[in-house]
Amino acid sequence: MINECDNIQKKRACEIYPLNTSQATIYLWLRQQNINTDDDTLHYWSRHYPGDRIKDVVNYAHARLLTGDPIKNIGGWIGKMLKTERAVVNEGCISNREYAEQFAESRGWSALKIYEKYVKDEITDSDLPLTIAVDEFMRALNALYDKSELYKRL
Repeated sequence: MINECDNIQKKRACEIYPLNTSQATIYLWLRQQNINTDDDTLHYWSRHYPGDRIKDVVNYAHARLLTGDPIKNIGGWIGKMLKTERAVVNEGCISNREYAEQFAESRGWSALKIYEKYVKDEITDSDLPLTIAVDEFMRALNALYDKSELYKRL
């Protein structure tokens, strides 16, 4: 737990809620994100959700705002995403999308449709989330392609 506090914000984090160093870092990062949420909520998120998950959700929310998505209450939206454990677009998702695009193009797989958070093969009507680990996605996409080719032959 943090015992030494070097500024007022960090001191508040130390006194009110027992945060470890990584939690305090996430809390301070959240404070800089201009989220319309009170400090108690930011502390709760810092203590109860993994830091990487918090960053992914906040960055995803900001990206959606930049694309014109009308999120009226960003703090509430982020809280809901954290609480429901819904998948968000992150670096792994972007890598998986790029891999799927290259994979489909190199094999002439026109039946593969690529969406924001998943890919879908129209022949088998099977889908695959883009939000899973990159190596797992690569194996699963290969298996989905093999299945699609098998269905085409039937």
